[in-house]
Amino acid sequence: MQTFDNHLDLCFSFPESWKVDGDDSIPDTAEVSVFSPEGAFWCVRIDRDETPPEALLQQAVAAMQEIYPDLEVEPADEQVAGEHLLGVDMHFFCLDLTGTATVRIWPTIRGKYIVFSQAEDALLMQCKPIFSAITASLIQSQQNKAG
Repeated sequence: MQTFDNHLDLCFSFPESWKVDGDDSIPDTAEVSVFSPEGAFWCVRIDRDETPPEALLQQAVAAMQEIYPDLEVEPADEQVAGEHLLGVDMHFFCLDLTGTATVRIWPTIRGKYIVFSQAEDALLMQCKPIFSAITASLIQSQQNKAG
């Protein structure tokens, strides 16, 4: 595993074979993504304004619906590393492939962490535990900094 750490609000571990799109030398980086060799990705962004988590989820769904009009959406709250994450799962078709995108929001004192992941359904079973592990490492790093 390798680690992304901007020494402020974003620190997480991800597989060696994945590539990061973000610069850990910029201290105020508010968004970073990691990509698998097969094209799946996981992204985190910090939202520091007063937008409620439910509104952020609605914005994410609306953005996806612009691209995929037949998008299927289902609520998907979950517990990760002892924290409750509000979320949605979105299923879509692109060319001859089906895909799944997830959005999870973790509210903290520092802001709301918005985690977005996406993979073709053929890769989803392989990527889902990796997405969960990356998200857990993000949460655990923040819990360690707070405590």
